[in-house]
Amino acid sequence: MSSIDPTAISRPRSPDIISGYHLDKLVGSGGMGEVHKATQLSLGRTVAVKLLNPELAKDPSFIARFQKEAAALAALSHPHIVSIVDKGKTDTTYYLVMEFVDGPSLRELIREPQLDVMGALRRMLQICRAIEYAHGRGVIHRDLKPENILLDQQAGGIAKVSDFGLASFLEDASPSSRYALTSTHVSMGTLSYMAPEQRVDAKSADARADIFSLGVILYEWLTGEVPLGTFDPPSRRKPGLDSRLDAIVTRCLKPDPEDRYPSVTTLIADLELLVPGSLPSLAPVKLTHLQRVRQGVRKVVRMALQAAAVLLVVAALAVLGREWLRSGEKPVPPQPGAALNADLGPPSPRSMPGRLETGSEKRTVSVGHGPDAPSLLVAGRPVEAEEKAIIFPPVEERSQSRVGRARVDVVGLDGDIAVLSARVRADAPPDTWKRRAYVMLYGPSLQAPAAALLLQGSTGRYVALIHDGAGAPLRLEWALGERRGTMLGLASPEGEAALELRVDADGVMQGYVGKGKDQRAIGEPLNLGPGWMEHFGDAPVPAFGCIEGTCRAEGFLYTVRRAPPPGTTAPVPDVPVAKAVVAAVPAKRPAPPPPPKKQPAKAPVKSPPKRR
Repeated sequence: MSSIDPTAISRPRSPDIISGYHLDKLVGSGGMGEVHKATQLSLGRTVAVKLLNPELAKDPSFIARFQKEAAALAALSHPHIVSIVDKGKTDTTYYLVMEFVDGPSLRELIREPQLDVMGALRRMLQICRAIEYAHGRGVIHRDLKPENILLDQQAGGIAKVSDFGLASFLEDASPSSRYALTSTHVSMGTLSYMAPEQRVDAKSADARADIFSLGVILYEWLTGEVPLGTFDPPSRRKPGLDSRLDAIVTRCLKPDPEDRYPSVTTLIADLELLVPGSLPSLAPVKLTHLQRVRQGVRKVVRMALQAAAVLLVVAALAVLGREWLRSGEKPVPPQPGAALNADLGPPSPRSMPGRLETGSEKRTVSVGHGPDAPSLLVAGRPVEAEEKAIIFPPVEERSQSRVGRARVDVVGLDGDIAVLSARVRADAPPDTWKRRAYVMLYGPSLQAPAAALLLQGSTGRYVALIHDGAGAPLRLEWALGERRGTMLGLASPEGEAALELRVDADGVMQGYVGKGKDQRAIGEPLNLGPGWMEHFGDAPVPAFGCIEGTCRAEGFLYTVRRAPPPGTTAPVPDVPVAKAVVAAVPAKRPAPPPPPKKQPAKAPVKSPPKRR
């Protein structure tokens, strides 16, 4: 229930305003009216009475919406949906009588500091089954949010979905013509929980809009934050969460309805895999004698395979347990940027083909092709030069680091404008017998494959543009003293990705993917302000990093230049503009000499009188 606001609709009501009911206590109020805890006199039971605001009761559209909620609830009878008892009209307003749920809303549970993941998933299944049932009866909720989900304390804290005031009926349901309230191109609902298509045109939103809202609720429940814009997967926000939740939430929150779960039933099927002992979504089917025999044979075979798998898992866990006991705690994977900028041991110099260009206003360093041989300081994994590219080959030896970094060993790259670019790709480790043996003995890697373009300053200060592989969102991560953060952006293309990290003279940093007309910003700009290099401590230098798998960077190029002085109309190092200025100077400077030349010319003008 929402908190009570001191508005006109919250004024005290006569307890006997509705015949057959006694209003005991005002428990909540909102934009449409009030909710009272009441007693049904005929049965002596506690109920909830929802009164429409008398001012709104004069508006036919709000009356229709109120009647619509009654029709929606009357069409539904489910243990996880608040049931309707009665409806009617007084002299001044309309009312609904509903089941009284004695307990808090889901909003209050989300605010609790301790997260019971398994309890949250079980309740999420209850909510999903309620919506699955409603969709099966032709009703779309369209306003799912934590405030509209109540927890029944007397029933063991089970979830109950309420407030169907914005519900719409599917086209094939009988009440559709009578209660079609939503007009085309009208947005209805709560913005943070609404699907993108519902924000534009509520009438065209189908059952998949509720699936989007369920994804928002699940993400907020697990992380404590609403997933606005780009967002980290739940397991990155809360280390220790099952990584399978990332795929479930991401699929629910796809902007295109076609990419989401096609129905709540399919969503439930994925959630049930994470909740041991959860009730099945479908009723059991009676098996024939032959089917039972086949089922028994499959069960015996499955148990034998599971026993063999258990032996392998126990051996692997013994090795992993030994390693964890040595470290004192179970490791938690760091952010990719933090892993790439950690202490990877003493670096080793490695020369590679490249080009160095230094000037008073512009300095450039490129690696992979050129007459010069810039030095790279390589730490962690070894690096190779191949086909004009920096290559981190796959790692198969346990003794080798899973993280590698190649930093260009050059100084004096300070300026106002900087551009770092390369064509980058990150590939998963090859599936070899050595790899499978490594995973069996030591467990899977804590880090997913990733390649990154880096700008590194003094210790612990960096910006990283990270490519996690095809289909994964590109990531901009920064740690500049107290300024730290991560921004997820566009999905990375298949295969090679042309990445660019650009900072202008105002200190606005932006990551891009693509080339030429196809280049797109991967997310929002990061404003570091003028003098942005000071955030790095030392002047930043470029680097290329790799986690797991195989990483490749071709066309690695870093350029730094000075911004033109204030009031300068053209950049100094731009040669064509400079020639135009030089050409213009002789045309204007001959003008001043004519005055001294004209003075001697006046004497011959006076000479004609002498000839006379």
